[in-house]
Amino acid sequence: MTMREKVAWIAVTTSLVIFGWYFWSAWADFAARQLDGDILFWRFLWCFGIALVIMLPAAIIAARLGGQAFDPPADEMEVRIEAISNRYGLALLEILLVTIVLASKWITDIARADFTLDPVGATAIMLVNLILFVTAFAAVVREIIIIIQYRMYA
Repeated sequence: MTMREKVAWIAVTTSLVIFGWYFWSAWADFAARQLDGDILFWRFLWCFGIALVIMLPAAIIAARLGGQAFDPPADEMEVRIEAISNRYGLALLEILLVTIVLASKWITDIARADFTLDPVGATAIMLVNLILFVTAFAAVVREIIIIIQYRMYA
């Protein structure tokens, strides 16, 4: 297994667990009508920090145990795999971001109806978390495409 594929596995696993929990908790806060931007902000920063603390050492350990260079130069196949995954991952991100923009009126209407004390703040919190979600989703899909491509060539 190449180092790039190992990093993709580490990224997918860590992202699904840590950010899956974050977005589940954000959804639970929304469902309970208790959106608090400050709490979500710090929760996100903690999740981001924990993910970083897990992913970087895991990649270093994987390289060390595999006797591989941590950041080897990309060969022709790896460049092609990166190009394919970037094309699909970025296209997905673009489509999802446009979808959020198109759904912004609907999101604003939900905030006005469900968060009457601060509909503007609730709208901002929902939009920011939707943008974070689609960014994380596109990144995980991109890494999954990398794994699939490497498995196809293995």
